[in-house]
Amino acid sequence: MLQKVSLDIEGMTCAACSARIEKVVGKMAGVREIAVNLPLGRAMVVIDSDSALKEQIITRIEQLGYSARKSKEKDKTQKIAFGLGTKLLISAFLTIPLLWAMVRHYTLTSSIWIPDLFLQPWFQWVLATPVQFVIGAPFYFNAWKALKSKSANMDVLVVLSTTCAYLYSHYMTMHMMHAGGSDPHAVYFETSAMIITVVLLGKWLEAAAKNRSMKTIHQLQSLSPQTAIIIGRENHQETILLSNVKVGDTLLILPGEIVPTDGRVLNGISSVDESFVTGESVPMGKRQHDRLIGGSLNIDGILTLQVTAVGSHTALNKMILLMEEAQGSKAEIARSVDRIAAVFVPVVLGLALLTLCIWSFWLSPGDFKGALFKAIAVLVIACPCALGLATPTSILVGTSRAMESGILFKEGKYVEQLEQIDVVLLDKTGTLTHGTPRVTDLITDSGQEHRLLRLFAAAEKGTEHPFAKAIVKEAVRRGLPVKDAVSSQVVAGMGVIAQVDKHHILIGSRTFMNHSEISIVKFAQATEQLEIEGKTVLFAAVDGAIAGIIALMDTLKSSTPQAIRRLKKLHTEIVMVTGDQRRTAQSIAARAGITTVYAEMLPQDKVDLVRTLQRKGKRVAMVGDGVNDAPALAAADIGIAVGTGAEIAKEAADVNLLHSDLGGVADAIVMSRKTMRNIRQNLLFAFMYNILAIPLAFMGYMAPWVAGTAMALSSVSVVANACRLQRASWRS
Repeated sequence: MLQKVSLDIEGMTCAACSARIEKVVGKMAGVREIAVNLPLGRAMVVIDSDSALKEQIITRIEQLGYSARKSKEKDKTQKIAFGLGTKLLISAFLTIPLLWAMVRHYTLTSSIWIPDLFLQPWFQWVLATPVQFVIGAPFYFNAWKALKSKSANMDVLVVLSTTCAYLYSHYMTMHMMHAGGSDPHAVYFETSAMIITVVLLGKWLEAAAKNRSMKTIHQLQSLSPQTAIIIGRENHQETILLSNVKVGDTLLILPGEIVPTDGRVLNGISSVDESFVTGESVPMGKRQHDRLIGGSLNIDGILTLQVTAVGSHTALNKMILLMEEAQGSKAEIARSVDRIAAVFVPVVLGLALLTLCIWSFWLSPGDFKGALFKAIAVLVIACPCALGLATPTSILVGTSRAMESGILFKEGKYVEQLEQIDVVLLDKTGTLTHGTPRVTDLITDSGQEHRLLRLFAAAEKGTEHPFAKAIVKEAVRRGLPVKDAVSSQVVAGMGVIAQVDKHHILIGSRTFMNHSEISIVKFAQATEQLEIEGKTVLFAAVDGAIAGIIALMDTLKSSTPQAIRRLKKLHTEIVMVTGDQRRTAQSIAARAGITTVYAEMLPQDKVDLVRTLQRKGKRVAMVGDGVNDAPALAAADIGIAVGTGAEIAKEAADVNLLHSDLGGVADAIVMSRKTMRNIRQNLLFAFMYNILAIPLAFMGYMAPWVAGTAMALSSVSVVANACRLQRASWRS
């Protein structure tokens, strides 16, 4: 049996770090899959069910020079951002005088006034030393850990470049102090200090962006109250800790209170605001038997709730877990980038050494100082920060923004896959329609209506299908007693077989009757007319003979036609697949604006259709909400479950809509396309930056401090571009 383990990892500084961890841990026995997310500092590992293996993985990561622990504590992004901000301010305060003094190096700025103290090499040495060895200490620790594990990362490049500049300047300062001279042009303390400062600036901006993106998770976590009012025996009320609430308990929810956990309404009528959980802004009316989601707000009525889920099993906690997993997983494009980044740092080290040798022994013999600083510029400019941040930062921001719109991606890779969709298959009941049909007609022999309705309601009692509930509801409305069936069996996608009062009852589709060899000719004319009217017809047989037909009507959601128009504008092929009769399906499809319809489809037929389209080279998305849709949701390239659907459908799907509006499908596709476009922009910028900048540094057109600034700004640009998704509109 497989299980997922989430680990928090500290000490990663670039894509080479995450790639190193993935490569080493991925080779361990029992590890099936690993995805390391650099911006989140988190790894999702799929392993064989072995408790000892978790500790072995943590130990192996620590041997590589990083710290790892199981993800339990609250996210520390705000604390990390604050710590980096403090270091950045101190570093900048010490670096600014060095930059001020640096203007004397250039002819155009040599006339700018500079305090004499700033020009003293010993004073620059005093300012640069704490930046290099106190503020910059983490770079040395991380570089040492990387070298110990026989790898190279961004810290190695930063340490090599800044240490070379610092030691050279320190040597020149000592030499001048011994000789009694003072030449500010001979030292480059501003280079080492500036590189460390701008790298810190990039890290602080990354942490700030991550902190903003994680606010959605923090807000979700804050939705659950700490206490709840429990109703005990003899209606005794007591306030207890939410952690002590158990499934089956009865809770009291007053107006203005947050619903503490998932459950169903036992008594009361109220409006409930589920906007933060589902994305739907209009409060939902709630009454007896309706579902309540933990974290929603009870507005104007008193409700009693029977608890159906607690702790990690609630919808809210599942959302938080899935969102964290989505942001921790990787798209295929990210894995490709990681493979490049894994060899990038060693190549850069080789290029820097080559630069030093070529300039020292060939292009500028004897000018070791000039060759050294050109090599330092190559080391700094080629840091793969922007490359490593390009994909995961966009996924992080994009999935957080989608969550705010009620769209939950189970894994980051589904963002990439959804963009490639060609065909969208749509279930009818509960997806295009409200999924709450009502009985409109019951046609049988004269005087037999009530008798047959009692039998049919007993057969359907306890069945979760919307049609079954509608039949039971109609019997109750007419004041008929509904007995329990002696036995009852659901035939997926076809109907129900039951034993009621010594009668053998079959209720279901035309196909069900044909398979059971029951003639329906007696009601053929009435059936045709009802189906022309857009009604769904169920056939009912008693003791092997057709006894009547039941017509039900499920109205189209008001948002469906507009959602279909939006999906068509996205150049996707729209297909309805339903187990309903052909005439009824075509009537609903016509009103929705769908031209391609597959009717009378069993669950296996839907799966076969998905596979047929895939064999033709199509990328298929399946949208559904029922138990009978689960196989097709799992078989499709992307399965999308509507929020009001069955739990098994949500489990089988790759994307969950937390609301019932079909427009969420279009929103999800637009979001995936904008996110992937954002990723490609980031990658293009990161690659072009290195392709253009490394030759300039090699040729000596870029001073080390300029290279450091450009490197940091490249990371800042990638993060800033990803953050644009925070304000993106998914409306096509």
